[in-house]
Amino acid sequence: MWLLSLLLAMLVAVGGRLIYIQVVKGPEYAAAATEQRTRDITISPERGFIFDREGEVLAESMEARTIYAVPDAVADKAGAAEMIASAIGGDPASYEEKLSRDTGFVYIARKVDVALADTLREHEVEGLGFIEDSRRVYPSNELACQVLGFVGVDDEGLSGLELYYDDLLAGTPGRLIAERDNRGRPIPGGVTYEEEAVDGQDIVLTIDKDIQYQAQVALAEAVEEWGAKAGSVIVMDPRNGEILAMASVPQFNPNRFSEAAGEAYRARSIVDTYEPGSTIKSLTAAAVIDAGLHSPDSTFELPPTIEAGGRTIHESHERETVTWSLTDIVTQSSNVGAVKLGLTLGEDGLYDYFARFGLTAVTGVDYPGEVKGWLPTTDQWSPSSLATITFGQGISVTPLQLARALSAIANDGYLVTPHFLKETRGEVEEGPVLETERAINAETAEAMRVVLADVVNEGTGAAAAVPGYQVAGKTGTAQKARTDGVAGYAKGKYVASFSGFLPADDPRVLIIVNIDEPSEAIYGGTVAAPTFARIAAYCVDHLKIPPGSPVTGASQGDGQ
Repeated sequence: MWLLSLLLAMLVAVGGRLIYIQVVKGPEYAAAATEQRTRDITISPERGFIFDREGEVLAESMEARTIYAVPDAVADKAGAAEMIASAIGGDPASYEEKLSRDTGFVYIARKVDVALADTLREHEVEGLGFIEDSRRVYPSNELACQVLGFVGVDDEGLSGLELYYDDLLAGTPGRLIAERDNRGRPIPGGVTYEEEAVDGQDIVLTIDKDIQYQAQVALAEAVEEWGAKAGSVIVMDPRNGEILAMASVPQFNPNRFSEAAGEAYRARSIVDTYEPGSTIKSLTAAAVIDAGLHSPDSTFELPPTIEAGGRTIHESHERETVTWSLTDIVTQSSNVGAVKLGLTLGEDGLYDYFARFGLTAVTGVDYPGEVKGWLPTTDQWSPSSLATITFGQGISVTPLQLARALSAIANDGYLVTPHFLKETRGEVEEGPVLETERAINAETAEAMRVVLADVVNEGTGAAAAVPGYQVAGKTGTAQKARTDGVAGYAKGKYVASFSGFLPADDPRVLIIVNIDEPSEAIYGGTVAAPTFARIAAYCVDHLKIPPGSPVTGASQGDGQ
């Protein structure tokens, strides 16, 4: 009886234990077992290509391999680490650390070149596995680097258009679930689940690869020639807002973006603001003409200086009292003349027209992180604001805001929406909403094209001339505000610029050139205008733009 009781007690204990293991703890142990023997791997889709407007590849996805390991299955971890390093490069100690982790799966290297991965595969290292993958490649290296941006190791866009259009380009990841033994080998008859990845869509940009290259080269050489801190260029079609090129210096190689300084990532034309200086005088002049207050032939007596709100406004060059027309004021870039024009508009009139030109809003460009400049409302103006804003002090803009404003003069009074996306190649057709707004009437725009042509023919923009074509534009030499918390301007720091378009009678190309903090010279007509001319000359030849008809200006003054 004692023996029978003991056996029964043991059976009850074993039965209870089995019930506990199989029933109470069963789901938990089953899940643990499934986790041990299955591998859940994400299958990366192929990211969509990015093309320029002529079908040239700007960004592509190339076949690659991701290498992983099952650490428990690697017997000689030090030897395996050395073998991995010899095949694909890298630090053996780093690989050994990964192989020593207490886990059933670890990435050894991601997006490895196929040839290097195949070399490692030939060594048949126990416990290593290979997954088909792709890696992002920018075949032209620095070309359009800030525009394109770059992607991270998980193929997500991190900056530029790679980020803005990530939803189109990225596609949908797939999934692979398979049962493996403790050495990472497939279990015959084991459960396998595979969900195919959906590749991303290709997109076509408005960028012209050849114009982009010429713009980058010309800008980089100008920055070097004038000992400048940085620079930016925009090339845009003023009729529809298509951006043909956008360049910033310094540049970087998106294939090795981690090696670059953060400031090189910035598309300065979109994310940097500055006081525009004299380039804004073209908008001031357009406003008084459009308001019916003056015509290009209206004359003004201009003293050497003018008092406004307790400030004395000077010219950039000393002169005597002169009588100049409105055309002369713009042509000779007169600060005093701009103040007189602004006084006829008044605070509300000047603010209203600058708002019409888009200076109070972002442009709507399809690019992440766009900022807008600062145009304070009139209730925030100081007694001298009306005067200084007329010639570009006390406000700020981005170069792209200025390009959009100038497009209204080039485009018969209509603003356009700057944009990079031309078309998508896929089922979904998405792009920016392209709206047009009227800033000034067509007659004003036509008159201002004549005035701005005189800037190049007779005034400060002579170096922007392109043989055989009539260029219209405006120079700018803007002081830079101090950044140390003290009001006023930094001594010796300027932004030299030229903003213009051609042919003047039927504008097809609009170009903004900014050179930040040149040290060898400061004036826009000297520093920026030659770069404008170089890029413009290439554009008209490359795009086969006819010269157009010459425009005739008003009478000229005695300007310098």
